[in-house]
Amino acid sequence: MLEIRPADAGDVAAVLGLFDRAVEWLVARGQTGQWGDQPWTGDPDRTALIERLTAAGGARVAVLDDRIVGSISLGKAPDYVPPATVSELYVEALVTDRAHKGRGIGSALLQQARDEALAAGVTQLRVDCWAGANGALIRYYEREGFTRDTEFVVADHPRGPWHGQVLVQPLRPENPSPRSPISARDGR
Repeated sequence: MLEIRPADAGDVAAVLGLFDRAVEWLVARGQTGQWGDQPWTGDPDRTALIERLTAAGGARVAVLDDRIVGSISLGKAPDYVPPATVSELYVEALVTDRAHKGRGIGSALLQQARDEALAAGVTQLRVDCWAGANGALIRYYEREGFTRDTEFVVADHPRGPWHGQVLVQPLRPENPSPRSPISARDGR
């Protein structure tokens, strides 16, 4: 059964490992534009990022068979994204273990984000993602009920201009999810 729980400082190494495996998977497909081609573990800036997201209180981990298989961090939009015009919760980071692809872990983490956003009384969930790889990641978020909002470029990115897409999902208490992902409560 999949469990989603708040992340703590003891989870930082496991979350960095998720990013390491995701980078390895992306590199094998020639897609280094999203997160580069180097492991996150051992990178002081990326370690500090995961520590900051965890300490901020919005990080959650998905646990399956006592192993962390996904992570989502919820908070505020980064400076490079246009500010929201309504109340929102922002998906700062989402990563899942590629060894469990197709098991609905990302969907369950996004449902957790929806549930928390609705409980907080905000009216939308937003996320940004890499716009490369022919828009595959954008299409993933669209399947999760998000719609395209703003395109942007981070010109001063360390690996050169980084093209991204902001996506938005309006939230209504009577219809919080576009589909029925794995439930964080019952494992379906």
